[in-house]
Amino acid sequence: MDAVKRDLHTTTAHVSSLLTRYSRLAQQTSTHYSSSGLLNDDVTQRTTELETEMEHSLETFTAQIERLANLYATAHPPPSATQTHALERHREVLIEYRKDFARTKTNLRDAEQRANLLGSVRDEISAFKTSTNSSVTDRLLQERGHIDNSHRMADDALNQAYATRQEFAAQRSGLTGIQARMNGVAAQVPMLNSVIGMINSRRRRDSVIMGSVVGVCVLFLLWYLFGLDSIELFLADTRQGVIVLEQYKQEWYYIMQNFGSSITTSHQKRVGY
Repeated sequence: MDAVKRDLHTTTAHVSSLLTRYSRLAQQTSTHYSSSGLLNDDVTQRTTELETEMEHSLETFTAQIERLANLYATAHPPPSATQTHALERHREVLIEYRKDFARTKTNLRDAEQRANLLGSVRDEISAFKTSTNSSVTDRLLQERGHIDNSHRMADDALNQAYATRQEFAAQRSGLTGIQARMNGVAAQVPMLNSVIGMINSRRRRDSVIMGSVVGVCVLFLLWYLFGLDSIELFLADTRQGVIVLEQYKQEWYYIMQNFGSSITTSHQKRVGY
């Protein structure tokens, strides 16, 4: 299960990196169109390879999420609320990545169609300019060029906005994972007081048992050697020793309880409670 979780985190980072590269490539396509309105061959090849790798990575991400869900479904004991929330978060991230990839791919296809249309328009305008050498045509062509430049600038601004949004989504996913791990640690630390209490209880019980056994053995030994008077003297000394021992136990329990409370308080301050 831990290996599947590590693979999920690795695949998430890889898909995020691919999506960022794909968005940047989509931003640069407006500067790589030839005069005929078609993309250069090297840009077309890079785009195709990146799309293929992106689709394969998304399928891998989907398979890993389903595998982790199956492991949780058959796990004993069942997964905690934090683990279930992390699985749901991976599914949400997958949906966001698919939407962003589809949106960027659609924008790239639209840009290619616009470039093809503009290429045909340029050819028609060029033929018209050659046949009519008039100043009015020159001015119209100049205005048309300004309009085309404005459209490309608007497309570049939109592509940059999409890339920024994708980077924010990746950062949000990372911060959500960190918060989930911190919540898990915070849920485990309050159990320290109960563990210390159990240790102290067992230590007191063992001390009482050991003291009782030793006391009985000593009583029998004194009775055997010296008689009843020595036993009464030993019992008086033993009572005083038991009182002192109880005082030491109470002081030790108080120190351990304060130590556990201070650890819990300092951890809560660090995580922001």
